[in-house]
Amino acid sequence: IFYMGINLGAFLCNLIAGTLGEKLGWRYGFWTAALAMIIGLVMFLALQKKYIAGIGNAPKKIKKDEQKEQNTPLTKSEIKKIAVIFILAFFSVFFWTAYEQSGASLNIFAYQYTQRNISFFGHSWEVPATWFQSLAPMYIILLAPLFSKLWLFLAKKGKDPSTPMKFVIGLWLLGIGYGFMVIASILLGPGVKIGMYFLGLTYLFHVLGELCLSPVGLSMVTKLSPARFVSLLMGVWFLSNALANKLAGTYSSYFGKIDNVYFFGGLLFAPLVAGFVLLLLKKTLNNWMNAK
Repeated sequence: IFYMGINLGAFLCNLIAGTLGEKLGWRYGFWTAALAMIIGLVMFLALQKKYIAGIGNAPKKIKKDEQKEQNTPLTKSEIKKIAVIFILAFFSVFFWTAYEQSGASLNIFAYQYTQRNISFFGHSWEVPATWFQSLAPMYIILLAPLFSKLWLFLAKKGKDPSTPMKFVIGLWLLGIGYGFMVIASILLGPGVKIGMYFLGLTYLFHVLGELCLSPVGLSMVTKLSPARFVSLLMGVWFLSNALANKLAGTYSSYFGKIDNVYFFGGLLFAPLVAGFVLLLLKKTLNNWMNAK
């Protein structure tokens, strides 16, 4: 529910801010983003006492046994579980570095190299390039309930993949998604643009990979973290996302400077290799996750 909720906003923002930015001017697109955040802040301040009163507040007094627990050294089991968090956070960097091309190189590709004209009843209309960024959140809204049911169904059958294996699947699905961009780049030529379905398929496989990795990763951190370190280790998880966004921006700067086949080939190759290496570590990580 949480994941679908935030992606509803991600779906709408590109249709609103993106359209205004492309059609009227980017200042209007940025203003809508600023206005939406102001509205969100006002709603939070107005409704927090009614719906989330007390949530997130510091305890008035820490009990002696809780204080003792906070000062207790980590056990070997806890150390192994924390190590799993760091290792999977490292591999998630490979995922998000490639995934976060959506707002960079993939968006430029949509603008420059994609045939976006739709004709119907004698009228022609050009799909704004920014709209393609709404594909991923749309797929998530549609597929998240199915994935939730899938994991529950497999768990009942005793066939639910382990968390490391879900990461492997996520990385491989992401790499497959970039396979469509490699094909699209091969088909490009002087005056030739590719169909919108290439980006549609790319984003579909990216989302299939994301649903195997992102919500699973968030759940993994809360389950494996010692109670006193949940917030800290969740910060570590998001720090890996921050690093990935930095690397994504750095890598996207090479778009247009090197051949598109090689550019997207790197985004195909890296997740596949990372997934294979993680597959080799899967057994060890599973043992550490279940350490007593």
